Amino acid sequence: MGIGMFIFLFVTAVSVDSFGIGCVLGLKKVKLAFWGIVVIAFVSGMVFLLSSYFGHLLVHVVKPEMAEKAGAVALIGIGIYFLRQFFKKHTEDQQDPWLNPAKVLNDPVTADVDKSGGIQGKEVWLLGTALSLDTIGAGISGALIGLPVLMTAGLIASATFLMLSTGIIAGSKLTSRVESISILPGVLLIIIGLIKLS
Repeated sequence: MGIGMFIFLFVTAVSVDSFGIGCVLGLKKVKLAFWGIVVIAFVSGMVFLLSSYFGHLLVHVVKPEMAEKAGAVALIGIGIYFLRQFFKKHTEDQQDPWLNPAKVLNDPVTADVDKSGGIQGKEVWLLGTALSLDTIGAGISGALIGLPVLMTAGLIASATFLMLSTGIIAGSKLTSRVESISILPGVLLIIIGLIKLS
C-alpha cells in the first residue's frame, strides 16, 4: 500500500467521528458557529502534533522495527477501545461531561451543557477535547510507524473541519439517527494496525 493511501486511511480513521457528531448536532438542531468548528479542528491537529512529539521521543529509545510494531499494536488497541466504547454506549449517561469528555462522543448533544441550543464558549473546547481523545494515542502510534507528522497534523485539522461542517449540514436534512458512523474509527484503526503488522 502506498504511503499516500495509508495516510488517507489514517486521517480518515482519526477524523471521521467528526462527521457523525456533526450529523447528530445538525439532526438535533444544536448550533455550532463557524469559529467553533475552526477551534475544534485546530485542537485536533495540535493534539496530534503534541502527542506525535512524545512518540518521536520513544523512537530514539526503541529499535525502528520494534517501534513500528509497537505503533501498529497500539493502533489496534485504540481501535478495540473505541469499538468497546461504541457498543457500551450510554452506560455513563449521568456523568458530568466536564469530568468525562468521552461521554460527548456517545451523545454529542451533552456538549451543550447549558442547554442553550448551541455549543459556545467553553463548550466548544469540551467538544474539541472529546474529538481529540483518539488523536492522542494515534499521534504517538503515528510517530512510531513513521508518518510525516506536520503534514498528517495539518490533514487531520483540515479533515476535522470538513467532516464536522459537512456533518452538521447533512444532519440538518436527515430524519433518522446517524450515530452508527461512530463505529468506523475503531474499525479503520484496527485495519491500519493489521496492515502495518503484516
